[in-house]
Amino acid sequence: MKNLRWRHLSVAAGIVPAISIYVFLCLLLADFITGIHPLLDLIYYVFAGLAWIFPASVIVGWLARYEAK
Repeated sequence: MKNLRWRHLSVAAGIVPAISIYVFLCLLLADFITGIHPLLDLIYYVFAGLAWIFPASVIVGWLARYEAK
């Protein structure tokens, strides 16, 4: 049980700065990409909005792998 606590704490402490950096980078990149064409805007925002799912699923899988033991 003690081993699980540091995993949850590290994810909880790391997720806020990681999401903040991700949002900052998406907004920075949006300045260069958006405004050219509405279809390009749509594609970018859909991709940027869904791109965080893969890294989040890896982290949740890492947590779940050790919870199942």
